[in-house]
Amino acid sequence: MRRLLKRVSAFGFFLAMVTNSFAAAVVNWDYIVTARFITQPGITTYSPGSLGAVTVTESAIAWGSPPAGPAQPGVAGRSGIGISDTPKTGTLITNGAAQDANTYTHFNNVVNSGIRTLRSATLINTLALAPAGSGSPYYYNEFPFIIRFLETPNVATEEAPCVIESTTPCSDIWVLEGSLNQSAYIEGREYKVNFFPEPAPTPLPVAACKAVYETVPDYVEGDPIPECIGFTTIENAVNAVKFKVNVTYMPALVAVSGRVYVEGSSPANTQDNGNAVDPGTATQVSLSCTDPVYSAGPINTAADGSFSFPEVPAEANCAITTTPPSGYQAAYTRQGTTGEFGDATGALDTTMAGSTGPQTISISVPLEGSAGSLFALRPVTDMTSATVCTPNPAAAGATVSCTTTCTNSGGHTAFNAFCSMPNASSLPGSPAPVCANPTDLISGGTLTCTVNFAMPASGGINVTGGTGANNDSNGGTSATGGNNPSSTAVTRPGEVPVSKPTPVPGLGTFALLLLPGLMGLGALRQHRRRPGVERE
Repeated sequence: MRRLLKRVSAFGFFLAMVTNSFAAAVVNWDYIVTARFITQPGITTYSPGSLGAVTVTESAIAWGSPPAGPAQPGVAGRSGIGISDTPKTGTLITNGAAQDANTYTHFNNVVNSGIRTLRSATLINTLALAPAGSGSPYYYNEFPFIIRFLETPNVATEEAPCVIESTTPCSDIWVLEGSLNQSAYIEGREYKVNFFPEPAPTPLPVAACKAVYETVPDYVEGDPIPECIGFTTIENAVNAVKFKVNVTYMPALVAVSGRVYVEGSSPANTQDNGNAVDPGTATQVSLSCTDPVYSAGPINTAADGSFSFPEVPAEANCAITTTPPSGYQAAYTRQGTTGEFGDATGALDTTMAGSTGPQTISISVPLEGSAGSLFALRPVTDMTSATVCTPNPAAAGATVSCTTTCTNSGGHTAFNAFCSMPNASSLPGSPAPVCANPTDLISGGTLTCTVNFAMPASGGINVTGGTGANNDSNGGTSATGGNNPSSTAVTRPGEVPVSKPTPVPGLGTFALLLLPGLMGLGALRQHRRRPGVERE
């Protein structure tokens, strides 16, 4: 029997390997289930003795008085078990209600004492499954299980009562071994298959289990008696027991892992170059999944920024989330391994670059798990600019030279820092500025941008400069955003910037009209007070 179980297990493993694919788990199945007894000598066992006649076929076992042959309903002398409703077909739902399988009928007739009776038999149930309505080939899996049987005395006495009380002494006892939670491997997934009688089997009383297992040939007095499940059948009756089958799927638990780090390559790239180049970041990472629902974290990253969630349901749709710590912003993310053939890692995403909010990687977890999900960060800094023009003031026609100096005023390298003069094209003659190329700029470093133009005959000129960087914390990559811009006004000699008059607070329209008259009256009074002016 152990050899048989090993062969079946090997068959399941082989099937898992050769049918591995990445389609979703099947929900609705067409099924065919058949049942047969194993007829090889020694597999079916009986009580000690040589009296009586036994018969074993794939569809029936009988024992009792000669002659050999099947048991008949209500005919004393021979009892037996027969299998019917095989094959049985139908549809079932993964993780749904159990459906009809085969029927086992116990013709429980009186057998004379001293006659050999059944002790154990091995059944093979073959379950064929195909996605419902697909017309696809069936996947076949064989499931062996053992029936342990105890033929009880037909008369109960005070000295020898029935093990299990019954109105017709004494009910025979059936124990089922191995009919529950057997594995079927289909498309790389492990489904659980259960065969059980209706109503579902329940744990039998300890006394019943003990009575059955004490008849096992290798039982030693004092050995612990295992819990057992099964049922009983009434004496002098035809006991038809309908079996059910169900299929459940519990996804394998696999690991989802990755790393959070600061992109430190120079020039910056979009790959993990290891902790020595891209140092890990201490932060927290969370995981939330649907189909099935699962969540974990937040967990702390290790010293190298790595993280791992070790028990994630395979095929779940998950989101891995982290938030850049203070002083950092997102650079890019990359999905971990997706399980697709030849695909080391998933999609790269740079759309969140510059964000300081939560970052998420979405992934459908492959059957073997996913590794290498990456959250790349960069430290933030601050780019500022100052614009100076000479000469200033400038006479009409004079050549004015303006320079914008852009400085990394923050504490970290500015990535892809630039310096510009956004309004150069609107200056007289639409001059083209000469600017340093964008570059990674160290803290305190500067870039410059210059432009020259001829001062017009009238009016002033306003010149603007601007800067920015991929990791600029105040303005980002917008030359005119945040504190990135600067400006200076170029005037002509003698020109003073015109400023608007400041209204007198508290004076309404009437008061403003009255004001000139009052001023005139005051002047007249001053004139009369001058010396030498006669008063009338």
